[in-house]
Amino acid sequence: MKFRLTIVLIFFHLILYGQNTEEDLLIKEKNYKPVLKTEVPSGGFTMIEREAMYPNGKEGINQHIMDNLQYPKKAYKKGIQGVVSIRYVVQADGTVDEIKVLKSVHPLIDKEAVRVIMAMDKWLPTIQLGKPVKSAFTQNMNFKI
Repeated sequence: MKFRLTIVLIFFHLILYGQNTEEDLLIKEKNYKPVLKTEVPSGGFTMIEREAMYPNGKEGINQHIMDNLQYPKKAYKKGIQGVVSIRYVVQADGTVDEIKVLKSVHPLIDKEAVRVIMAMDKWLPTIQLGKPVKSAFTQNMNFKI
């Protein structure tokens, strides 16, 4: 009887904890890591179960920026430089939107910073109460000649 009970308990444990979800596979495959946010958008939470995750975390975001940022030619010729600060929201479906320039340098530079944020890979969203929720992030981009 004890043997059967033990087998049944092991079986249920394997069913509950032994299966990988699609999200677990993505985390392993693309090396998603949490990215700590600095603010909570309207409808968000201050205490969460899991932070939003981006492939390779903060390093992945920085790499995305380095790989995709193109200094606008007109801004380069005019010697325009500075740090643009962008706020964006990772939605419950992992997409990025609600992009806003918090600190502007010049319209040409600002437009490029927004373009780079819009081109980000899909995120794994913040999880609260077992459900995905949106979360806000701020990113600075340094345009220097």
